[in-house]
Amino acid sequence: MKHQDEVTSLVKTLIAKELKVAPDSIGEDVSFHDLGLDSVNSLFLLGDLEQKLNLDIDPLSLYDNPTVSSFSNFISTLISENI
Repeated sequence: MKHQDEVTSLVKTLIAKELKVAPDSIGEDVSFHDLGLDSVNSLFLLGDLEQKLNLDIDPLSLYDNPTVSSFSNFISTLISENI
């Protein structure tokens, strides 16, 4: 099982990769929109997460959980439910 901090770090790393910025420049409570994540980047982010974590993630979950913090919490819950 992944710990919340590991999931947060992974999400930040993958967002940083998509946006071509340093992971530590990604604020955990800043909205994805304000970070500059668009619908295309979001699809790549979800694909990478699904592959790395072996999960099926509803694309709407990014809109329901629009910050790194809330999305990471959502992903951690998914991981726990799929153990």
